[in-house]
Amino acid sequence: MNERSGPLNTNSYASILRGVLPLFVRIWRDMPVLTAVWLAFPLLLGALVVPAYAAQKQLIDLFVGGVGRDWRDLLEAAWPALAWFTGAALLRVVITAWQNTADCGFRNRAALLVRTAVHERAVGVPLERMDDPGYYDRLQRAESVAGEELLGVLQNAFSLLRLLCELLGLLAVASIAGPVVGLVLAVVFSVSFLIRLESDIVKRRLNRDLTTAGRQSDYLRETIVLPETVRDMRIAGSIGYLIGKWNGGMRQSLELRGNANRREIRRGIVVSTVQIAGLFGTIAWMATQMNAGGITAGTLVIVLQAMRQAHGISGRAAFPVGKMYIQSAKIVDLAEFLKEPPMMSPQGNSGPLRKGKNGAGKRGERISAPVSAGSVAPGETGTIELSDVSYTYYGADEPALRDIRLTLRPGETVAIVGENGAGKSTLAKLLLGLYRPTCGKIAWDGTDYGDLDPALLRRSVSAVFQDFVRYETTLRDNVGIGLPDEESADESIRRALRVAGADRLESMPGGLDARVGLVSEGGRQLSGGQWQRLAIARAAVRDARLLVLDEPTAALDPQHETELYRSFRELAKGRTVLFVSHRLGWARYADRIVVLRDGRIVEEGSHGMLMAAGGDYASMFRAQAEWYRG
Repeated sequence: MNERSGPLNTNSYASILRGVLPLFVRIWRDMPVLTAVWLAFPLLLGALVVPAYAAQKQLIDLFVGGVGRDWRDLLEAAWPALAWFTGAALLRVVITAWQNTADCGFRNRAALLVRTAVHERAVGVPLERMDDPGYYDRLQRAESVAGEELLGVLQNAFSLLRLLCELLGLLAVASIAGPVVGLVLAVVFSVSFLIRLESDIVKRRLNRDLTTAGRQSDYLRETIVLPETVRDMRIAGSIGYLIGKWNGGMRQSLELRGNANRREIRRGIVVSTVQIAGLFGTIAWMATQMNAGGITAGTLVIVLQAMRQAHGISGRAAFPVGKMYIQSAKIVDLAEFLKEPPMMSPQGNSGPLRKGKNGAGKRGERISAPVSAGSVAPGETGTIELSDVSYTYYGADEPALRDIRLTLRPGETVAIVGENGAGKSTLAKLLLGLYRPTCGKIAWDGTDYGDLDPALLRRSVSAVFQDFVRYETTLRDNVGIGLPDEESADESIRRALRVAGADRLESMPGGLDARVGLVSEGGRQLSGGQWQRLAIARAAVRDARLLVLDEPTAALDPQHETELYRSFRELAKGRTVLFVSHRLGWARYADRIVVLRDGRIVEEGSHGMLMAAGGDYASMFRAQAEWYRG
């Protein structure tokens, strides 16, 4: 580890532009008025620098040249400049107050806009993209940057813009004494800024690199004094070892920080030397010009003030640029993620969320047409046929499913069984349209899934998963998510709760508006079985023709499992049901059982047929029965 952590390079500076500019373009496109106001304030503050300094110059020249004049005459001559100076100062105070308000509102609105865009990209891609580690990593990085870090980036960009506008005003003031003075100030500022920027970046890199070492050191410091640690160290004779390890890590960190501080001191000396040299050189040049009558006392004073103020800006401007330099890779990740075209529209049962005035979504309202070639509605019969279907996960060497040929007939209950890793859940996700086959075809009443309208297909299917989601909001949202905001939706929700055996939850204070979970104040914590019944109700509320039950009771005890299966049987009436499980007790009630091994169908038939055949199913069933018998 070293405090430099690699040399600075122009690629990282370019990456700041590659990351920040596309974000600003997106924000400008969606919020043009607020963005224009946000950008106008730094420009106005920068523009006020020149009249304020010009008024100072007039006042100084007036009083220097007015020695011996009557004070009334001086005051009469000075009041226009005093009015300019006072007006500029008051206007600066007012604009700064407005700027702070606009900046806070702009940053929060912009962060909400970008985070919404990230979420729409995330939910608008096929589910198999989530199995790509690279994509998922990009999504996680984009999500992390789109919140507090994006607010920080925007704040740093705003600070930099404000300081640059102020610097331009100071350069204009310095140029009053002549172009040479303006050029000297520009050169001194550039050198000072670059040196301070490098120092800031090196310090940030060191702090970042020492974070992990610091956590390890804190862990050792806290662990050493624990009674159980002292006991084990005395037995093992390792007291000195752990103390030495902690001491060594601390010494290394202190040494690195000391080296960094010494480097910073040396850089500070160089910056001060450059600034003092520029200041004295400017004073000497202006003194010669004053003797020639070309420079007044007022000009000398305001130029020296402008130079000192510019020297301070060189240090303050290094902070936001250094911060963005360190964040540049994350900013580029966010910008590149938002450039990725959506593979499909993020729609629910009735389409995706449409942003309201406050950026919130309204359930069941469209924001765009699906990005998909499919436009055919699923047929009314509901026969689903898989023809030579195979599926390979991203980065996998072997297919998870191979050459699957299977037909699900309307109203039929089919159990998919097999050992863990046999491909059961993969098959379920293919039938739900969440994955697309690597090869082969899945057809609904003869129409390929790829030709079906994704929104209409999703209305025709429903599922209960083992890893169901717990929405810690209202009871209504838990069951009716995706339903239109209509009064009839509440009746559908109540009916679904009855089917799932969860209608007693409606008796909570607030009824369907009762909050569940502990996220909200006053929310009621539910048991695991109650959460699972809400997931069943969520599946029941939709008039789906295909119901997939994917290991929905894997984490339950036998008593709760039996209760939930009664709910499943009620839920399955009039639907085609695909039941996925490695528990075989309930498979006997299926119309047909399909056995998977290593991604292939190895057996198919009724419980009696498969038991008589004495194959994989019979072996698994007997093994499980024997385990229950003890």
